[in-house]
Amino acid sequence: MASSDTYAAHAFHHSFDKERASGAITLTDVHVQFHNDQGQVRFPVSGTQFSLGGASDRLLFIRHPSEPDWNIYTSDLSILKHPALQNDVQIQRRVQQIKNKRRFTWGVFASVVMVLVAIPLLVVLFMDSLTGPLARHVPPEWEQKLGETAFAQYQMGQDFLKQEESDQLLDPLLQPLLQQLQDERYPFQFYISSDDAVNAFALPGGIVVINSGLILKADSADELLGVVAHEISHVTEQHSVRNIMGTAGVYLTINAMLGDMSGLLAMVANAAPYLINQSYSRGFETQADEKGLALLYRAQIEPEGLVTFFEKLREQEQKQLDKVAGEDNRESIESTLQFLSTHPATEDRIDHLQEQINELPHQNTLDLSLPFTTLQERVKRFVAKEDEEPET
Repeated sequence: MASSDTYAAHAFHHSFDKERASGAITLTDVHVQFHNDQGQVRFPVSGTQFSLGGASDRLLFIRHPSEPDWNIYTSDLSILKHPALQNDVQIQRRVQQIKNKRRFTWGVFASVVMVLVAIPLLVVLFMDSLTGPLARHVPPEWEQKLGETAFAQYQMGQDFLKQEESDQLLDPLLQPLLQQLQDERYPFQFYISSDDAVNAFALPGGIVVINSGLILKADSADELLGVVAHEISHVTEQHSVRNIMGTAGVYLTINAMLGDMSGLLAMVANAAPYLINQSYSRGFETQADEKGLALLYRAQIEPEGLVTFFEKLREQEQKQLDKVAGEDNRESIESTLQFLSTHPATEDRIDHLQEQINELPHQNTLDLSLPFTTLQERVKRFVAKEDEEPET
C-alpha cells in the first residue's frame, strides 16, 4: 500500500485571493498534491525540486517544472523523512544536501551561541589578567583623587603621628625602596596610624597607612619594610583600581576591551567608600608578594623579613585555631579556613616566597637598625600619648 501523509502548507498561485493561501500537502510514494478550498495541484514526486529558505532555513519550498505557476512551501520539515523521498536518487541527493545545509546552519548557530557564552565566561575567569592593561588607561590623577577621598573618610576618628615627624622618621627607612621603583606614576605618601592591628594598607595613587601595631610588632626594619614593599606593589600594580573593574561586570569590561572606557572610568571615580576594607584576590596577593620581594632585593633590604613577618601571621592563625578547635578537628577547620580565604594561605605564601629567595644571588644588605629603633621608640610614646597630642 502506498504511503500517504499530510502536512500543513502554503502556496503561491494567481488563482488565490492575494495570490497566497494556506492548505495542506498530501505526499504519497508517487505524487505531491497541494489542496485547499480554493483549488489544488498535483505533480509527480519524480522531478520535484526541494529547497530551503526563509529565516534560518526553516521553510521547505517545493516546485515542479510541470507546474511553474505554483510555489508551495511548508514549515513542517518532517516531510523530509517521508519514504517517497528516499526512492528517487536525484531527490534523495537533494534532500541530503538540504539536511547537510541545515546541520551546517545549526552548527554555525551553536558555535555562535557557544562564543557568546564563552566570552563572558572567559572574561570572568581571567578578570585579573584583563584588568591589567585596562587599568593603565585610568589617569593617575583619578587614582590620586580616589585615594585621597577614601583616606579622608578613614581619617575620621583616627589618630595619626604628625606628618612632618612621620616623614622624618620614615624617610631613612623608605628611601631605599622608593629609589628603586621602576614606575614614577605615583607620588607616595606614608602615614602612621595609632592602631594596634598588625597591618598596613595602601590606597590608589600612592597613599600608604602603616599601623602602630605593625611597627611595634616587627622585630626588625626588614620585617616592616617587607610589608611596606608589599603594599607599595599593590599601588604600582593598580590592584585597587583593578578590583573595582572586576566588580564592574562583564558588559562594562567587554566595552572597555573594545575601546569604550567611559563606563569603567565612571565606576572608578565613585568607588572611594569601597576601598578601605577591600580584600584582594589570591592572584593579586601573590603578585604583590613577588613584586615586593623583587623591590626589596633591588633596594638591598634583606627579603627574609617578609617571610618572618608572615610566620608571625601564621602563629596568630594557629592561636586563633587553638581557641576554636581541639586537636581532634583542628586539621579540618584549618583546611576549611584556607579554602574559604580570599587571600593565599599564609603557609603557602611563606613556602612560595622562600623558594624565590633561595634562587636570589647573595648580596650585602643595608643595616637600618638605628632608624628602625628610633621609629619604634617614637611610636611607643605616640601610642602611649606621652608627648604632644597627635595630629588628626
